[in-house]
Amino acid sequence: MPRPRTLQELIHWLELGAGARWIRLAATLLGVLVLSLLVAWKQFHGATSEATLLQAGLGRQLAEGRGFSSPVNYPQAAAFLEQHGRKFDAARPYPELYHAPLYGMVIAGALGLLPGESRGALFASPPVPPDGFAADYLLLGINVVLLWLAVGLTFRLGRELFNARTGWLAMAGVLLSVGVWQQTVVLSGAPLLMVLALAAFLVWHRAEGWAESGGAVTADRGAWGRLAARRETWLALLGLICGLLFLAEYSAGALVIVALGYAALRFRGRARWLALAAVAAGFAVTAGPWIVRNLAVSGTPTGLAIQNVALKAGDPTAEPAAFRNTLAAELPRINLNKVGNKTLTSLQESVQARLWSGGAMWFTAFFVAGCIYTFRAAAVNRLRWLFMLALAVLLVAQAALNSGESERLVAGWLAPVIIVFGAGFFFVLIESNAQLSQWPRLCATALLCVHALPLLRDAIEPRRLHFQYPPYFPGLFIGMRQELERRDADQRFGLMADVPAGAAWYGGQRVWSQPVKLRDFYAITLEQPLAELLLTPRTLDRPFFSELAARPVVPGSLQRATDLFGEWGRIYAGLFTGRLPPEFPLSAPQKLAENLYVLMNPALPPPRGK
Repeated sequence: MPRPRTLQELIHWLELGAGARWIRLAATLLGVLVLSLLVAWKQFHGATSEATLLQAGLGRQLAEGRGFSSPVNYPQAAAFLEQHGRKFDAARPYPELYHAPLYGMVIAGALGLLPGESRGALFASPPVPPDGFAADYLLLGINVVLLWLAVGLTFRLGRELFNARTGWLAMAGVLLSVGVWQQTVVLSGAPLLMVLALAAFLVWHRAEGWAESGGAVTADRGAWGRLAARRETWLALLGLICGLLFLAEYSAGALVIVALGYAALRFRGRARWLALAAVAAGFAVTAGPWIVRNLAVSGTPTGLAIQNVALKAGDPTAEPAAFRNTLAAELPRINLNKVGNKTLTSLQESVQARLWSGGAMWFTAFFVAGCIYTFRAAAVNRLRWLFMLALAVLLVAQAALNSGESERLVAGWLAPVIIVFGAGFFFVLIESNAQLSQWPRLCATALLCVHALPLLRDAIEPRRLHFQYPPYFPGLFIGMRQELERRDADQRFGLMADVPAGAAWYGGQRVWSQPVKLRDFYAITLEQPLAELLLTPRTLDRPFFSELAARPVVPGSLQRATDLFGEWGRIYAGLFTGRLPPEFPLSAPQKLAENLYVLMNPALPPPRGK
């Protein structure tokens, strides 16, 4: 219809013409925006893990021109790099060795878009509770925007595999999933993996469609059309996305194994080798430079993250934090029995709980039930089985290769794809029933209402504190940095904390991580004298210390502290008894709150101007 020129034509355009579509689109976008703002405002409470803040710190380092470096000095990294010829330099941060870089690169891109003054203002002022740290709100915005992109790709995948109504239902299922939002507001970068997973299966569907049709190319398509019609183009793009998944989470790169297997089995003869080469080339383009960088810096393709195979969070003999915070260059040995037990335990938890609570929820039931059904489109059936194989491979890779510290679980970031297939089978069931088939929209609305109940409960809760205390208190970290700037003009002294990534992100400073052994602490002071040590409830909020603080010191209590917490036990107990060991350099403790101490170095110069 041409542009309306009269009021009657305008009304007709709005009711029946293209205007109606624009109104529905505007209403949808407005609803998404309002829902996002409401849920984010109510549920956001800052970053919850050191791993997330360490990757945020990497983004800040990149944005400020310091390269792929870490603001945290882990004792293990210091010893490992010294063994490889890299000695400690207070002016030169250590390279990032523990995490994949893509999320940090996204954060750096967002920071780089801001003018220098605006970027500095994000980190300049401490928040006034219950408000959060300004830079945390930037991270929240990044994750919400990535979630919006994932929502759009969910609709696209649902429409291409099934039809538009399946796309709308799947899109709404992602938006109204409490599990998806929980992964978004903790700032872990899980929506980035959702985007990449959805993009991978969209590309895979195009490649499968080419293989099914034989890939006939007509001469009138033009250069770009002929390129898009070639199977190698889509398979190379699939390999490229697998490489990006590797750069987002190392274990997620295992999807390339499924892609290579698909290329090897789906094609024959010369086409098979071309398909394998395309996937491998795409993966190498994105993942190759980072692997080469890691080999040059550490001698391993994934840096020190390679040790996660031998580690398991919660196991006292293989605790990841204990190895990171030990001043030793030797990596843990791989024990096959432990790796097998870790893998089986994680798989059991994923199958029994995570797949059902990871975000897909009710749609998981339809997805699982739909596995016994054959869809009319052969390409959809093949893609579903490819997805199930990919899900299994990724779950095993996560269980075996990760240490269990990551918040980005496979069952969570693959939830949108599960929702798409679950929504497709839901409409199959509706159409097979004579009564329900007359009310498909009502049935879909009922499913969404049930699906959204947990999110509704969270949305009506009171607003939370917008930073994760304990152990993070941005104002304290900023104050520690400012105190050091006033008293250490020569920048000789360093800081140490039991939450070093938090102190680095919120305080804007390079921070040593507290070592497990006290003798490692003294060895670090030979590299750089320390001005302050922050001990938070993460370390001190334990029953033993509560008992020690509540009653007079009894004979043997200090020995018991040493038995429980090693050499540091004497320091921890001394905070409550008021008697720190005389040889300990940070002998001026300041109690800021219950189980929150800053241990100052009396050798620090006085504040300038006094």
